[in-house]
Amino acid sequence: MYTVKSQCLLDGQKNGTVLSASPLPDENFGSSLASSKGGNSAVPSSSISSMMGGVVGVDSTWKLFNEDSTSVEEGVVIFVTYQTGLVVKLIPNLEVYAQLPRPEGVREGSMPYTAWTCSTGNSSKEAEDRVSFLVIAWDRRVQVAKLVKSDLKEYAKWSLDSPAIGVVWLDDQLLVIPTVSGHLYLFTRDGVVIHQTNFSVAGSSGNDLISYHTYFTNVFGNPEKAYQNSVGVRGASVYILGTAHLIISRLLPWKERVDVLRRGGDWMGAFNMAMSLFNGQAHGVVDLPKTVDAIREAIAPSLAELLFSYVDEVFSYISIAFSNQIEKNGVTHEQSSGTNNVNLEIEEQYNRVGGVAVEFCVHINRMDLLFDEIFSRFVAVQQRDTFLELLEPYILRDMLGSLPPEIMQALVEHYSRKGWLQRIEQCVLHMDISSLDFNQVVRICREHGLYGALLYLFNKGLDDFRSPLEELLIVLRNSEQQRATAIGHGLEENLEFKRFIYFHLT
Repeated sequence: MYTVKSQCLLDGQKNGTVLSASPLPDENFGSSLASSKGGNSAVPSSSISSMMGGVVGVDSTWKLFNEDSTSVEEGVVIFVTYQTGLVVKLIPNLEVYAQLPRPEGVREGSMPYTAWTCSTGNSSKEAEDRVSFLVIAWDRRVQVAKLVKSDLKEYAKWSLDSPAIGVVWLDDQLLVIPTVSGHLYLFTRDGVVIHQTNFSVAGSSGNDLISYHTYFTNVFGNPEKAYQNSVGVRGASVYILGTAHLIISRLLPWKERVDVLRRGGDWMGAFNMAMSLFNGQAHGVVDLPKTVDAIREAIAPSLAELLFSYVDEVFSYISIAFSNQIEKNGVTHEQSSGTNNVNLEIEEQYNRVGGVAVEFCVHINRMDLLFDEIFSRFVAVQQRDTFLELLEPYILRDMLGSLPPEIMQALVEHYSRKGWLQRIEQCVLHMDISSLDFNQVVRICREHGLYGALLYLFNKGLDDFRSPLEELLIVLRNSEQQRATAIGHGLEENLEFKRFIYFHLT
């Protein structure tokens, strides 16, 4: 049996008709929506109508007046009239949380639209520590308030270009506001515009774009258009009910967004989107976990797939484009200036692709992809040396602190053939010794006379300054005068050797 308790909250003669009544939804009710999206938070609402600032839905009514509920947030409702909004807790005892006056600049008779969301945050928190957010879209003004326990405080506010006709939350971070002009805005709860689009349908005018009713009259006795129950949300899809049509606007999942950019040929846009996701800085995403570590684990396979697709597609394009160019110039066994130019251009194109691949792998910390799949692709198109030379700037900037043994071996051999011994020595000086194959690198340094790097390896790796010095003296004694002089000059210019002398011989 139900018991009825009545108490005056708003005097209709003083405050006017209640235009909107929205209960704070129960978190458990929204879990069914969340589960449909892989465990991510959907809009935790009891019904579409309650999210729209319409009447209280059946499910929310049951939870709202369930006196056995122990949640701090249960029974909280906002009632809005033409003049004010009243946030109250109805059970177990009536308690007024806040009274919100109509914002300045709002047209007399404008309809308010309200919606709640619960912040998911850390699921291990007690119910008393959970945070909820209330949004009120009133004419051209938008207000967001934060409710912690019984304390409701203003969180953000901003203005729209045209009057709102509804407001819905996509999750606890994002909200959607359609306007009477036919625009659909995606905002963060701080008021930052993430995206806007036009939902107008061909043949529809402003008057019949969205379904409305005129049951409410303003203080002058004139009917006002009310769009309650004309906008709803399910998951990441927003439904807008027109007079003769239904508009569905869907927020693309992160993977589809990357794929759309990729299929459109905007590879840099796709990589930027992927790196933003990896950094946990992507806006307007509702289908990812809440923590950065969990996001990175979830998107890792797609990042690798994106990189491989990019390299394969561009390599294929380069092969076809320059094969046609060479055929156009004519087949010849002699190296002409035209052929050389084509070869330089080919190398430049591979440099660009490799630069993107190295930068991306360094950013997402996937050296396994770089030195396995990507390196093998460069080797397959006879561009191994191009790949190796791309590594040097990242090593010198301490962004690549270690190399696999086979890559290190190939790098030293290539630079040795080019006569770039000082450059490879500088690379060794920037390596993380603990991650290197110590014996291999020492052997390479000895074979190629990289004595500055040898000093660095023994000092940093073994805390041994005597062995390399004795070895160096033996080399100098057994070398011809010209070579010994060259080694001496080289060491004189070597910063690591100067440090060695300073710390151990002074």
